[in-house]
Amino acid sequence: MNKRARTRLVILTVVALTMLVFVMLWLTGGLAFLGINTSGAYSKTVADIANDKALVGEKVKVAGKVVPGSWDRKTDPMQFTIADENDETGKGPVIAVVYNGTTPSTFGDGVTAIITGTLQSGGKLNSNEMITKCPSKYESKQGATPIGDLVGNTNMVRKTTKATGFVVAGSIKAVGQGDRFIVAEKADGSGKTAGVVYEGALPSGMTDGSEVVMTGAMEADGKFVATNVSLEQSQK
Repeated sequence: MNKRARTRLVILTVVALTMLVFVMLWLTGGLAFLGINTSGAYSKTVADIANDKALVGEKVKVAGKVVPGSWDRKTDPMQFTIADENDETGKGPVIAVVYNGTTPSTFGDGVTAIITGTLQSGGKLNSNEMITKCPSKYESKQGATPIGDLVGNTNMVRKTTKATGFVVAGSIKAVGQGDRFIVAEKADGSGKTAGVVYEGALPSGMTDGSEVVMTGAMEADGKFVATNVSLEQSQK
């Protein structure tokens, strides 16, 4: 084989390999480096969407933390604001979201929401597709008061305390739908129970029967208003 033929073979081989890699990346969703995913939406950061007017009218996918207090349970559709996942200062750009879909039960203040929607000229992101990434949170129940000891105890009303209980089957709801979940004295849902009011992100893996450790206070109406909810440490 002469030199020219060898060169041609090398070039053809490189082209063939390049095409093969491209096809494999396409099939495995590996086009993220182009900012495109298989749903046809451009994967962008909060800053990208907030600053790039060329994205208006485009379908985009973005992940961001729900800004505490930015959502209103009474609005229909739901409206809230997200900030960059890594923005620890709270001074970075934000995006207003108008959400028309079903709210995940894990949605709440500080949860990371992955949203796909169309960017509007006013800077709002209209969406009906959302999933949430739940944080893993565990805490020991040592020193916690069983929920049964708090229910009906007028001496503990509005006193901040650490409490523990078991999630009643079928009681977990999205924010804005009443009690976030109900806890009982025992894992089978029996014994005294209390509705839990909580607007933050539920811990990853929380499900029916999970033992939870909560910080908050009982109210006069028998509800436990929580500021933090974690899974009991033994469930790691």
